[in-house]
Amino acid sequence: MSVKEKKRIQVQIDKNLAEEADLIFNELGLNQTAVLNAFYKRVVADGGLPFELKLTDKQKAALDLSKAAEDVPVKKLTTKENVDAWFKDDEQDY
Repeated sequence: MSVKEKKRIQVQIDKNLAEEADLIFNELGLNQTAVLNAFYKRVVADGGLPFELKLTDKQKAALDLSKAAEDVPVKKLTTKENVDAWFKDDEQDY
């Protein structure tokens, strides 16, 4: 039986995310290498990712809010007087 040639891959991933995932892998009796091999095999078998990538409702709401705020004019309040005036009358020209 021949030995399959291996390829090393390296990835950067959020430390907390990796630690949380490792807890699950350990409970399943798996390590990162086994999980990544299973993922790659499923990608090849499915001809794509084995899950749907989409934003959560919270991510969609944050994106919508960010887009809505893009055209809101911003005035920099650089003095205490400006800040006090802003709290007293938001229509005052600073």
